[in-house]
Amino acid sequence: MERPFLFVALDGLMKKEKETLEIAERLSGVEGNFGFRVNLDYLLDRGRRNPSTLGNIQQFNRLVFTDLKMWNGSSIMASIIGNLVDKRVDYLNVYALADDLLPEAIKIAKGSKTKILGLTVLTHFTEDYCQKWFQRSLKDTVRLGAEVAIKRGCQGIILPGTALDIVKDLETEKVIPGIRSEWYPEDERHEQKVTASEAVNRDATALVCGGPIMKSQEKVGIDSVEALKRVLSEMTG
Repeated sequence: MERPFLFVALDGLMKKEKETLEIAERLSGVEGNFGFRVNLDYLLDRGRRNPSTLGNIQQFNRLVFTDLKMWNGSSIMASIIGNLVDKRVDYLNVYALADDLLPEAIKIAKGSKTKILGLTVLTHFTEDYCQKWFQRSLKDTVRLGAEVAIKRGCQGIILPGTALDIVKDLETEKVIPGIRSEWYPEDERHEQKVTASEAVNRDATALVCGGPIMKSQEKVGIDSVEALKRVLSEMTG
């Protein structure tokens, strides 16, 4: 994965599959370091009925990140990971909270093209949430999750861009969701938000951006191809 890299979140696949795939096809022709992220709901619903579901995304010849957010027993996680390894998925994620259940599960991906990312803290989480459930600050929670994920064998971490400074010394892939652009209207879905340039300047190696690209026509009257080019430019400018 050439740095900095962008995953375009195809969040509309579940409700607007045809339209979302059409946009993804147009985006795939844009030059730049980007791929696509696919959510769990789409994989569960479509994958159950159609084994070639991932092929709908892989046909665009871009890296594919399946956003599973797994946290289960080792055998169940290993079964799911093994299935995605067979389908030649590029990236998937597991919760760092799974801790010592992870090594047995993720070893099945060893030697394959599939990379495992450890999820530390969701961008939906707040300082109060982390104090309530983890008895520590959001940044300290991210740091703990990052150390556990790396120790247990993950090849990268997922964290809010607002906490990048706490993992600055860690040599690993750092993937940042919830990327927003100043030209895109406020979106309350993510509590922890940063711009593409802020994330890259703080040593993020990959970003995840959905709405500002996939909903740009609807929200601000900008074609998705142009929106993608803008975000890619913000990452390198």
